[in-house]
Amino acid sequence: MEDTGTSHVYGIDRHTLCLTALPSANSAQSLFALGTLGVHEPGEIHVVDLNTDDDVLHNTVFTHTSGIRALSAWSEKELLVVNTEGSVELVALPIAGETRVVATLEQTGRASRVLSHTQRQAAVVTPGVGVAVWDMARVAAAAHSLAQDDVECAAWHPASAAQLATGDTHGGVRTWDMRTAATAISCAHTGRVRALDYNPNRPYHLASGGCDGAMRIWDLRQPRGPLITAANHTHWITALQFNAFHDQLLVTAGSDALVSLESAVSVSSAGAADTHSADSTRPTDGLVRHYDAHESSVYAVQWSAADPWVFASLSFDGRLVISGVPREEKYKILL
Repeated sequence: MEDTGTSHVYGIDRHTLCLTALPSANSAQSLFALGTLGVHEPGEIHVVDLNTDDDVLHNTVFTHTSGIRALSAWSEKELLVVNTEGSVELVALPIAGETRVVATLEQTGRASRVLSHTQRQAAVVTPGVGVAVWDMARVAAAAHSLAQDDVECAAWHPASAAQLATGDTHGGVRTWDMRTAATAISCAHTGRVRALDYNPNRPYHLASGGCDGAMRIWDLRQPRGPLITAANHTHWITALQFNAFHDQLLVTAGSDALVSLESAVSVSSAGAADTHSADSTRPTDGLVRHYDAHESSVYAVQWSAADPWVFASLSFDGRLVISGVPREEKYKILL
């Protein structure tokens, strides 16, 4: 999908909070799953497929026993699901019909977020309690528990299931190694930290987004101050994610109904750039583009697992928007 100024929109008459990218063996197929809150009706999981061969959206809808607050892809056909009452399940998606519960993770408290790791681990965030880490090969009990009564969000270290980061309600960020003690950035934001993501190619770099509308990138080896700060939202940043293929690119989502595509090439694995260069053919740090196809708060954003130039965003009013990196930015990166 090459961006020409338009986006693909998939809309449903349901409230939604959560979105995850699904793996696909076909590089032309971008798969995303979203969950509905289902306050007055059963929940639903919608799998939306953008195939760039025909540039048309396809969808499959699965009913679920409860509304859904959080999703994380476990495989192309299995998802970790946080139900509206806080229970956490591993569910399978059949060809059609209802989801099938494969396993249930017993929780203390009302879970709000779930994250899966490639090393077959899962992390469940429960506000007022902390983070429980599960070995999905043995789901009888949590393998580890990180007590943190002010936890707001979390992110897995991309290379190690023994390490993760958490953001708290007081603007702090903590990095945890379950083999050693935690380290902290006490004043990462003024207000709640709502989103975190590690750079998958530079895992000592961590991006954070908060209620102050700022996105910051930190070097966890020297966390005295951020490497980069971008303030391109007028309200809370609710979600953000590095591009796994081109980590100079990040997308951020906000309660101002905007999605921002940011460039942080100077601190990326692509190498330092002269961010003051007058050469317009080279990528530089800064805002690449605002995407304004949403009409209400955007609560989730995900890069495609198959196409490095495609990402999706989801707003509370049930609107999924699949967008592309602008052609000119793509050519700056590739050429």
